[in-house]
Amino acid sequence: MIIVQKIISFAKRLEDPKYPLLGPNLKGLYVYGLWQSGSKLRNSCYNFIHFCAFLFVISQLMELWIIRHNYLEALHNLSLTALGMVCIFKAISYVLWQSYWKELVEDLSNEELSQRDTLNHTCLKLKMNYTNYARIVTYLYWNVVVSTNITMVSAPFLKYATTPEYREQISNGTEPLPQIFSSWFPFDKTTMPGYSVAIFIHILINIHGGGVIALYDSNAVTVMTFIKGQLAILREKCKLLFDDYDKVDREIILNRIKECHRHHNFILKQSLLFNSLLSPVMFLYVLVCSGMICCSVIQFTSEEATPAQKVWVLQYTTALVSQLFLYCWHSNEVAVESQQVDGGVYESGWWKGDVRVRKQLAMLGGKLKRDIAFSAGPFTTLCLPTFIEIIKGSYSFYTLLTQMQD
Repeated sequence: MIIVQKIISFAKRLEDPKYPLLGPNLKGLYVYGLWQSGSKLRNSCYNFIHFCAFLFVISQLMELWIIRHNYLEALHNLSLTALGMVCIFKAISYVLWQSYWKELVEDLSNEELSQRDTLNHTCLKLKMNYTNYARIVTYLYWNVVVSTNITMVSAPFLKYATTPEYREQISNGTEPLPQIFSSWFPFDKTTMPGYSVAIFIHILINIHGGGVIALYDSNAVTVMTFIKGQLAILREKCKLLFDDYDKVDREIILNRIKECHRHHNFILKQSLLFNSLLSPVMFLYVLVCSGMICCSVIQFTSEEATPAQKVWVLQYTTALVSQLFLYCWHSNEVAVESQQVDGGVYESGWWKGDVRVRKQLAMLGGKLKRDIAFSAGPFTTLCLPTFIEIIKGSYSFYTLLTQMQD
């Protein structure tokens, strides 16, 4: 119980009244230098760290070229290098497009603050539900990424501790000391003190990459949750347009319809802005995801893989698939909700209105039919069918590679 209370108190400290929904996400992004609202010196230091991470990805590519003739080692390197490329692209794109992200966050938070005194009980309950859901997904995803990073760091040393043959091979010099990542260094990383320096750099890069992935993804999913929740609130507002029709005049009803138009325009604007920021990142991720999953499966099924390596591959692949599913699922939820918003107009007491009001309702109903979907570049949409196609594509790629290997 004490641990649970400490976790709850820690979570409460992450809340920010200025940002009712995105408070914890923004504080995490600030700690990792992605949300740059501090001094210029602080921002410059963090940008230098992001640049160093970029250089590390280059060193992984150089190492891949050096070990290209070793099949399993090359696959291991490729899976981590591809993930590193996506990770660094997330960090660099967030920093470069900082002004657009800040515009999005400010607009979302201002809308939520303005709704505190205007929403009825049902809409406030919907708002509370999607806020709690966003918190649960954020904290659970952070835990998944942390556990994955711990496994990634400990797996090479776990292999050393559990495999006597491997220890003997290291002792007689036939195998190098265990490495966390496969990367090139301008010094000898197989002996002391170069080995200690390499491991220290690997741990720092692991912390940086895991934090960027956890914070960027949870922030994006929270924005998707907000858009879905606002669509549900908009539908509820449409259903209640004529609840007290006998007690109010026509102008009030027309103002309510006007507010629904404004609310829908706001959702569309934020959805388009968010998609323009997310789409290039997801385009790169979808391109490399099939290959990354395939490489992991090949390593897992290899006869040369040790139990420790299989544990690492299983944890890594699970996190990889979970990350992809997280985006596809929540994007699909937004698309489904956007297709149901206009139903609120027809569930209202629309027949009570006069001709002018009904004309306005018809225009509102037609406007609400517009679907909202997030894309991964110009070629595909983030949805559950896309997720299934990527998994199928990974299996096909795996079959092809195994046949070539045979």
